[in-house]
Amino acid sequence: MTTPSDGLREHRALIDACLRNRVPFCWHGPGTLLIAKAGIRAVLGDILSQGFEISGLEGFELESTDIHPRIDLIFDEAARPGVAPSTVVDQWPADVWVDVTLRGRDS
Repeated sequence: MTTPSDGLREHRALIDACLRNRVPFCWHGPGTLLIAKAGIRAVLGDILSQGFEISGLEGFELESTDIHPRIDLIFDEAARPGVAPSTVVDQWPADVWVDVTLRGRDS
């Protein structure tokens, strides 16, 4: 059984949301789960409906097996309270992959 602090429960919730919504994702182990921006709105809506809170988003570019962070594509909910994550990610380029940081239902 995983604990909320190891992040795997949150990753599993995101992966399940991707599968339910048929959204491509790349999981490279704990700490690295990237979701295709093309379907991120559906995944975020699914996750929010489960009672999770989104505390951050980061954009990345994937080139084959190389992951490149986009330091210009970062959203921190604490720095921008009241701003919907989906609104922010809508403004990002179509070809980025998104890392979602969740605050769990009981964390």
